[in-house]
Formats: sequence, C-alpha cells, structure tokens
Amino acid sequence: MLTVIRASMAPATRGGTRDAAAAVWPAITGWGAGLVLFALGAGAVSGSTVQPAGLLLIALALLALAWGAVTLARGRLIAPRASVVGALAGLVAGGLALAADPARTSVFAVAAASVLLVATAIGCGRALRATTRHENAPSSKPRLAGIFVAAVVVSALVTPALGATEAGRLAPDHSVHGGVIEDPHHH
Repeated sequence: MLTVIRASMAPATRGGTRDAAAAVWPAITGWGAGLVLFALGAGAVSGSTVQPAGLLLIALALLALAWGAVTLARGRLIAPRASVVGALAGLVAGGLALAADPARTSVFAVAAASVLLVATAIGCGRALRATTRHENAPSSKPRLAGIFVAAVVVSALVTPALGATEAGRLAPDHSVHGGVIEDPHHH
C-alpha cells in the first residue's frame, strides 16, 4: 500500500509531466479535515453557549471543503500557501475549542482533524517546492489507485472521529427505526 501512496504522490517522470495525484492527497485530506472541523464547530455552537472557536471551525470547514472540490476539479493545488495558513488556523481553532469546552469537545476528533490538517499542509508544502522546480511542466490525470487509497485512508480516520464529536454522540442510533407504527390488529 505504501508503494501506491508514494507513486500517487511523487511527480511522474514519463514525458516530463507531473502527476496530478500530488494534488489529490491534500484535497482529500482537506475534505476529511473539513468534515471533522464542521462537526466540531457544530458541537461548539449548539446548546446554551456559542463558542467563537465553533464559528471559526465552521468557516474553516466550509473553506476546506470548497478548496478540496476546486483542487480536484482543476487537477492542481489551488492557493497552496493560503491552504497552509488555513491548516494552521484549523489547528489553532481546534485547540481553542478543546480548551474552551473540554467536556463536550472530543480529543480524538481534534487529534484526527490535526493529523489531516498537518497532512494537507505537508502536501501543499511539497507542491510548492515541486512548483519551483517544474514551473512550466503540464500535469497529467491522477491515478485511480491513488484516489482510492487516499479516500480509504482518510475515511478510516474521519468516520470514528465524526462519531466521537458532540454531533456524533447525539445522533440517533441507526438500529432504531421510527416513523412507522405497526397496528397489531391490522392485517
């Protein structure tokens, strides 16, 4: 699996093109971080008190989701320097939310979002470094295997993190189905 990850992140040497998969990993980790930040922000603004860090988390989450979509649509990283700043802001906002309400803020969810934000920042940093070396090199299409592995790895981290958030803890159990009341006398 590490071979697929390295191959999907490394610039391709065939024909002098860079592989667009280098943009896939930061975009998908950005999406994962955005989802967790959104759930953390929703937990921070629900209830009797609204934490300013929660509003910041929601704003950063929306930006991360939009940035990831645009990055994947274009096949290259969009505003990588600003993305690194956004990742750092997400780390700070997650820490502020945890410090403001440690009883309702999941340490695991903040840690998962932090890992994803750091991975996004590293991917953007690598792309910035590669851009200075290959300024005019056209990019090729990302490999399907790289996209698949990125999605599986990120979802394996995001799914339990979402369940650990306040929103995840308050969600109804999926094994309980309501809405249909059966009449025992009706045939």
